[in-house]
Amino acid sequence: MAPITVKRICCIGAGYVGGPTCTVIAEQCPDITVTIVDVNPVRIAAWNSDKLPVYEPGLEEIVFKCRGKNLFFSTDVDAAIREADLIFVSVNTPTKKSGVGKGYAADLHYIEACTRRIAAVATSSKIIVEKSTVPCRTAQSMRTILEANSREGLRFDILSNPEFLAEGTAISDLKHPDRVLIGSLSSQEAQDAREALVNVYEHWVPRERIFTTGLWS
Repeated sequence: MAPITVKRICCIGAGYVGGPTCTVIAEQCPDITVTIVDVNPVRIAAWNSDKLPVYEPGLEEIVFKCRGKNLFFSTDVDAAIREADLIFVSVNTPTKKSGVGKGYAADLHYIEACTRRIAAVATSSKIIVEKSTVPCRTAQSMRTILEANSREGLRFDILSNPEFLAEGTAISDLKHPDRVLIGSLSSQEAQDAREALVNVYEHWVPRERIFTTGLWS
């Protein structure tokens, strides 16, 4: 199978993880168009203004340099999903306020709704990357949703790519990571998808710092 070339990335969720992460990807990968989307118009307006909604040393400089070139912020989630080769899912996972796990378990409502949206509006195959701070096996839940909503001619490959960011040093952490961890299933198609994400990170991260593992590790 021919290598998968990622030319367009969509990040769903313009918060503390998705915003800085995909801003750095845009800076380091000028050949890739990166669109960060959110359903909150106030947040997107802030990303498109001179006063960003997230403060991290070095972030503003990168946003101002790349915005409007290969970095875009939008509320048009559906269009970004349709156009993307690879989609980061980086939405809120608040603590559950009711039911089993109340007070300590993560509420996956937003991730599950986001996954259903991808399945509903996608018109071509997608690589979907779990990027939120979520419990183990969330990718399995996403995969189940996508398989239940799959259509002929569309393929969805799920990857896990946990983030290791510390507040105050996020940009430095992203530019000079100790490691990048990418999880996938063992099928050839999943490994091809994994290598596509590896190739994105290899724009600036040495290959020996990119570790690949099973999806549930």
